[in-house]
Amino acid sequence: MHKQQRSRYGWSLVVFLILAALPSVLHAQGKFTVNGRMKVEGSDLNGARAVVMKDGVKERTITVNLNKFSLDLDLNANYIISFEKEGYVSKKLSFNTHAPLEAVSNGFTPFDFAVSLFKQYDDINIVVFNQPVGMIRFDNRAGDFDYDTDYTKSIQSQLEEVLNKVEQREKDEAANAKEREQREAAEAKAKAKAEAEAAKEAAARAKAEAEAAKEAAARAEAEAKAQEEAEALRLENERKAAEAKEKAEQAKATPEPPPVVQAVVPKEQPKAEPPPKPAAPRVMPKPASNALNSLAQVGSDERRSIAPVIVSEESPMAKAKMVQGTEARPHELIDDPGTVRDEQLLVETNSVTTVIKLTRADQVDEYRKVVHKWGGSFYFKNGATCSQEVYQREAVARDAIAGATPRGKMD
Repeated sequence: MHKQQRSRYGWSLVVFLILAALPSVLHAQGKFTVNGRMKVEGSDLNGARAVVMKDGVKERTITVNLNKFSLDLDLNANYIISFEKEGYVSKKLSFNTHAPLEAVSNGFTPFDFAVSLFKQYDDINIVVFNQPVGMIRFDNRAGDFDYDTDYTKSIQSQLEEVLNKVEQREKDEAANAKEREQREAAEAKAKAKAEAEAAKEAAARAKAEAEAAKEAAARAEAEAKAQEEAEALRLENERKAAEAKEKAEQAKATPEPPPVVQAVVPKEQPKAEPPPKPAAPRVMPKPASNALNSLAQVGSDERRSIAPVIVSEESPMAKAKMVQGTEARPHELIDDPGTVRDEQLLVETNSVTTVIKLTRADQVDEYRKVVHKWGGSFYFKNGATCSQEVYQREAVARDAIAGATPRGKMD
């Protein structure tokens, strides 16, 4: 009896150990691997995610490498993987990993799938996407996991209707986008052309303004220079006028040197004619002698001569009377061929100066005549003021009459 109980107890222990070890074996072999690819139409995967729900509980969220990823799903569970991105229609896949034990021991082929998200439109009904777009479960005929075709057929028409609408909307948007792109390109081209024209006009305007500013600066500079020159000329005129006035005042204050009086040679008085001699007594001629008496006789000192007969006869002209006194004579200009004349004409802004130099053997005299534009005329001799009469007499008349040799120079 005890032996039978012990035998039963032993078999129970073996069965228990086998059953206890079976989950570990099943766990080692009980994984279903899925390989997925996610795509977003017209965009990228930035901001996209895959939310994994296991038996209604969120297990994890995948945000990286969604273009190619792998998941090991536990067996005997229900998974929902939701693929999402803001502004796009979410899609779900259902994975039912329940499978018979004999299939588990053989293992399963990794399941490959791809999910593409499209843009969400407010006027398109997308209620059908609230349920999974595909269901994967164990197929007894295939002995592996595959799509549930019956489920796919049940929602196929609704999915196609939505997809057709979305496709048409995408075409319309593409056409609109192309038209908008062309319009924007034309607008950009027109804008670029307008900007180029504006830039060209601005450049021309800037150039014109620069030239106008340059001309204005040149005019301002010229006006400033003209004003400076006018001011300088005014100051120079004032200075020269003051100098001329000062010299005129000095000339008035300085007594004019006495005029040069040339020595007057007194006229030689006519000599008084001596009184006429009394008439000599008239000698009567001797009577004529013969020829023998007219010949010279040897040894005789006597010569034949005839005494002159002087007879005074009164002149019919009255004798000139001598008047005693001194008569003024005009100045006589002595011709001096040794005088050299040098004449210069100095033309300044407000005056014209005539300079005459008379050079003799041992003397040089300089005469100046300064005629101002305001009407004043001044005369100088050797740096000192002189009268116009002295200037005309000594510098002008002397040269004209004495015949000095001119040596003029025009500045």
